[in-house]
Amino acid sequence: MKKLVKWLREIEHNANDLYLNAANVYADDPQLKAFLEHIAEDEAWHYHVMGSAAEFFNSTPPPVPVISVDKETSDKIINFFSDIRERLEKKTISKEEFIEKMVEAELSEWNDIFLYVVNILKEKINEFKYPVIKIQGHIKKIVQYLEETGNHSIVLKKIRALPPVWTENILIVDDEEMITTLIKSLLNREGNIDVAKNGEEALNYLEDKFYKLVISDIDLPKMDGISFYKKSVAKFPSLKRRFLFMSGSLSAERKAFFNENHLKYLSKPMEIKVLREAASEIILSM
Repeated sequence: MKKLVKWLREIEHNANDLYLNAANVYADDPQLKAFLEHIAEDEAWHYHVMGSAAEFFNSTPPPVPVISVDKETSDKIINFFSDIRERLEKKTISKEEFIEKMVEAELSEWNDIFLYVVNILKEKINEFKYPVIKIQGHIKKIVQYLEETGNHSIVLKKIRALPPVWTENILIVDDEEMITTLIKSLLNREGNIDVAKNGEEALNYLEDKFYKLVISDIDLPKMDGISFYKKSVAKFPSLKRRFLFMSGSLSAERKAFFNENHLKYLSKPMEIKVLREAASEIILSM
C-alpha cells in the first residue's frame, strides 16, 4: 500500500505541473486558462491527500493491497505526461487535443487506483470522507467545462459514464408540494434530494445527513427560513455557505440579512437556468 501511495503522489505532482504549464501556454483563452488552473489546484490537493495517506500508513499497519502498479502501467502514465509536456513546449498540441488527452488521463488506471486508496481510507477514518466528496466535485468541474465549450461530445460521454464516487445530498425546504416537486425534477441530476415542509422537520434531516446544498423558502410554518438558517449554522457551522434561499416576498430587511451574511437568494418566480446555475455553484464549491 505504501508503494501505491508513493506512486500516486508522483503522478499527482506531474498532473499539477502539466496543467499549470498548459494554463500558461493557453493563456490567450481566459476560460481554458481558468479551468486548467482550477484543475491544477485539485491535483495539488490530491497530492496532499496522498501525503496524509502516507502519514496514516506509517502509523498504522497498512492493509495488503489487492493490486500493484506494474512497470508497464506506470511507464505508460508517466510517459503520457512527459509526452504532453514536450508537445506543449514545442506548441504542437492544439487546445482541443490537449483537453481530450487530459480526459484520457483522468479516465486511466491512475484515477482508478487513487479512488481505490481513498475508498480504503474513508472506511477507516472519517477524515477521508471529505476527499471523496471533493473528488466528485473535480469530475463535475471537468464535465461543466466540456458542456460549456460544447466541442467534446465523445469525451464528455465517456466521463459522464464514470460511476459516481460520491452522490451529493440536497435538501429542499418548502411547504408547497408543487414547488418542491418541480425543483426536485429540475435538480435530480445533481444528487439525492430530500424534502422538508418546515424548518423543524429540516433540522431533523440535518442531524442525519451531510447536505452539500440546502434550498429553503423563507415563509414556512412552525419555523421560518431565517430562523431555520440561524439554528442550522449554530449547530453545523460548515452549512453557512451552502444555503440558497428563495422567496416571493423579499423585503429590504430580508435582503439586508442575506447581504450581511453573504447568502445567495432568488426571487420567485425563479428562472430555470438561474436556479440550476446557483445550485451548481454551491455544489461545486469546496
